[in-house]
Amino acid sequence: ATASLTFTPPTIDIARTGTVNWAFATTHNVIFNAAAGAPGNITETSTGTVARQFNTTGTFTYTCTLHGMTGTVIVH
Repeated sequence: ATASLTFTPPTIDIARTGTVNWAFATTHNVIFNAAAGAPGNITETSTGTVARQFNTTGTFTYTCTLHGMTGTVIVH
């Protein structure tokens, strides 16, 4: 999550049980909109890295509700 208000990359493909790391350059959150099988949301975070493991196959979209940014994790 960048200071220019984008998730980079906006889409990522991972294997089931894989982990995605979100590195925060400024305050953002990651909300999965209660998608079945999605990991827990990430509350407002301003610095550092937060990881989430994906144990369910599927396509999981997420949003930073503070800025309207979106991203997608595709789990195979």
